[in-house]
Amino acid sequence: MVIKSALFKIGLGFLSVVFLSITYASNWQGASWQSKDYIKKAFFEIAYKNEYRKGASNLRRWKNRIQYKVEYFELPADFEMAENLIDEHFKDLSDITALPIVKSDYYANFKIILTKRSYYKEAIEKYTSTTIKNIDTKSNCLLFIKHRHYELVDATVIIPVDHAMRYGLLPACIVEELAQAMGLPNDSDWVNPSVANDKSVLDLLSGLDYLMLKILYDQRLRIGMSVKQSIPIVDKILLDFEQQGLIKNAIAKARELRLSRQLE
Repeated sequence: MVIKSALFKIGLGFLSVVFLSITYASNWQGASWQSKDYIKKAFFEIAYKNEYRKGASNLRRWKNRIQYKVEYFELPADFEMAENLIDEHFKDLSDITALPIVKSDYYANFKIILTKRSYYKEAIEKYTSTTIKNIDTKSNCLLFIKHRHYELVDATVIIPVDHAMRYGLLPACIVEELAQAMGLPNDSDWVNPSVANDKSVLDLLSGLDYLMLKILYDQRLRIGMSVKQSIPIVDKILLDFEQQGLIKNAIAKARELRLSRQLE
């Protein structure tokens, strides 16, 4: 297997938020983010860009099913709460995208590494090939993705769970990194409400996140499409969403997700 490139992102810029409560964007109902133009702009910002590379890329997503495995690095292999959050979130992501996602004890193309803060740097060196210096001191959790011709083929999420628990970041790390690993790798301070906004206080997928994931996995879009190729298709998708009432009801759809019901 020849891996053409890799994407790397820092989760939840280091201590940018001291404590994140389980929060919805309920006061965003009817706000400007529910306009088709805003959703379109947000989608291209998050799906086609990356915080460590300039310019726009092409559409990236998974084609084949995700087989995920939770591994423990220098940490007792018994963190039921974290594994439950991961399992429930993956079920939600599968429902939203219609991509098969299954847990595996053997082969895995998506690994979630749970470790301690004191072993975070070592885990990064072991499980990723990043060359970013001092990444362990600049992040609360991280995502490393590999793609072949823009088809996502492998992902690794590393979470120092003791640190995440101490600062109330565990749900946010899990929700953000797993969702962005679906093919929404960029962070943006203006895209709001979204887990892709590190300055927000969202721990759960927002209505906007829900819609961006639905757009990304709409079969009218193809892996590798450029922004120019995608624009008229995204316009049609959003028009369909509007006519179906999906944009209007996006917040309710996000609140119906398993993890949302569990943590609300």
